[in-house]
Amino acid sequence: MGSISLAVVLAQLLGMAVSGYIVDLLGWHAPFWMGGIIGFVGIVLSLFIYETNEDFQKEPIQLKELVSVMLEPALLKVSFLSILAHGIIFTTMFGFTPAFALKLGLQTDEVSMVIFSFMIPHAIATMLSGKIFVPLFGQWKLLKLAFGLTAIFTVCTPLIDTKGMLFMIQGLNGFSLGTIFPLFLGMAVESIPLEKRATAMGAYQAIYAIGMFAGPFIAGVLISHLGISAGFYFAGSLGLTAVFFMIVWSRQRKATKHNLKLN
Repeated sequence: MGSISLAVVLAQLLGMAVSGYIVDLLGWHAPFWMGGIIGFVGIVLSLFIYETNEDFQKEPIQLKELVSVMLEPALLKVSFLSILAHGIIFTTMFGFTPAFALKLGLQTDEVSMVIFSFMIPHAIATMLSGKIFVPLFGQWKLLKLAFGLTAIFTVCTPLIDTKGMLFMIQGLNGFSLGTIFPLFLGMAVESIPLEKRATAMGAYQAIYAIGMFAGPFIAGVLISHLGISAGFYFAGSLGLTAVFFMIVWSRQRKATKHNLKLN
């Protein structure tokens, strides 16, 4: 899952970094034309992908089983946290951080440096998350730490008044968020039977898409009334919300284990 996340992050890094230079050289319309061309190339390449025609029997999943997979408590918890995490990243780096950088006085080509400062640590963290940090902290403790740190760095962003500090805070924030997403991909399906994991992953992706839309939408409304700082304070509150719920769930697990021991 870390390798898959790394591939996604590298693609995001390349696209976001190059787009700044394209805008600087060719204007604001150019990235959209470039995106369309890349999409067409993807269509052409997909024509050369073939699935193996293995002869095997597979029963279609029943509606009752589909509902039971979607209501799996572990999947719902991870999906909820992923909504918050995607709300943060789509409000900040994929949303209003470049606008804040321009407001701070950076040029369009310098915005690419902001993106690099976020995405490179983000990519490094995806590689290290499962191999180093999970064995060191455990999954849930790592999530608490990462969400807490990203909440702090996000809230600090609108207080920055220099380029150097902006680059540094974005690097720390990118690293914190980078440890989270590979964890979600694994945790979403680890409690699901093998034959139902594709269904669980589809449900997980459908649910976290709420954060991709709702995060920047709500932040945009707040920014239009209260200024750009409000968007970052809102995104920071999402991180604190995640920490709060994980603390509550942790206490519930401890209480359940204590009751089982007494019984």
